[in-house]
Amino acid sequence: MRNLSTCLFAATLFFHLSAMAQPSLCTSSETTEWSCAAKKKIYSLCASKDLEAKTGYMQYRAGTASKTEFLFPERLAHPKGNFRLALQAKGVMFSFSNAGYEYAIYEPLAGATHIDVVNSQGAQVADVACSSATDTLTLTTTMARFERVGIYR
Repeated sequence: MRNLSTCLFAATLFFHLSAMAQPSLCTSSETTEWSCAAKKKIYSLCASKDLEAKTGYMQYRAGTASKTEFLFPERLAHPKGNFRLALQAKGVMFSFSNAGYEYAIYEPLAGATHIDVVNSQGAQVADVACSSATDTLTLTTTMARFERVGIYR
């Protein structure tokens, strides 16, 4: 039993250290819910530390370490009504719509995370393959948190 506890502690510590090492566009006063590096860009899902059912905010950000190029929503807002998390056969899909485009982050249980962008006619306009990601959207704790705030059912 002691070995199991030691292994669980080591795995948890490794996960937190690797998630912390992942580049993020979130500030130190925010929680990085998810982050991905792809080529020279960073994609992050940032939330206020007080995010709950009726408080806090969540924002998707894309850009470089020196400049954020895209924000959704533009103003800090509660995620309910802006974002959706859906369980899939072998992972999760986190999505949102903005200006006629549908953005979807696919995080599989095994394999690489990627971001798809589709226009209003259904044509794919971008497919971003993450070279590294936090792999936090498929965690039970993340799904439970997102269920509490009303974006996962």
